[in-house]
Amino acid sequence: MTNDFLKAFGLTIRDQIIMKNSVEIKGLGTFKAEHTSQQQERKGDGKLVMLPPKDSIEFKADMEE
Repeated sequence: MTNDFLKAFGLTIRDQIIMKNSVEIKGLGTFKAEHTSQQQERKGDGKLVMLPPKDSIEFKADMEE
């Protein structure tokens, strides 16, 4: 595989994740966007802070052999 192919492949996966689509690659696994809502967290000193919402990428490996 060439570097150009790998770059294009990575950009395609990124673009699909941004559009909230999952990407399944047979034999490898599935990438999908995971949204975490705003949350409260209590620090060690007792202060309560708000954590902003965030999106992350979840990967689940394809376990077929």
